[in-house]
Amino acid sequence: MELEYVSGEDKKFRDWLRRYREETVGEPPPDEWLDAYLKHIFLEQGKNRHIWWGVDAGKKVGFAVAILTPQAPDKSKVQGMVAEFFIYPEYRREGVGRRLAEAVIAFLHERGANDIHASVTAGNVRGLRFWEACSFQISRYVLVHRPGLKLQEEEEEEL
Repeated sequence: MELEYVSGEDKKFRDWLRRYREETVGEPPPDEWLDAYLKHIFLEQGKNRHIWWGVDAGKKVGFAVAILTPQAPDKSKVQGMVAEFFIYPEYRREGVGRRLAEAVIAFLHERGANDIHASVTAGNVRGLRFWEACSFQISRYVLVHRPGLKLQEEEEEEL
């Protein structure tokens, strides 16, 4: 598996990021949000943020976004984060996801990351099981405060 940097001008990446977001969140992101997000992540391309195509046997099979963050107060300690990870549906269950994950993890280790985290959206059980199969374990829960947003249980009770 090879990691090939994605160009900020790559329209195919934009399309696949939209599909990934739709699959993990349940709806496609608004164009304005997607354009702003792409602009933001590509500002750091090759510095602390790395955005790659996963290329297996010459074919693009998915993509990954990883972030390296120096840790305070000891800036020599680095944390790695797999922030976005997507395998095209036609390549799933063939081992390419694991190979892409291994390539990303190796890259982060080579850059000094001693802790590597993977981010999975709530409700993405398949993603959670994938990372657990790659030797990750749940270390914390991250909650988001969004005033006015109903909890899923509350929505179900109202039906």
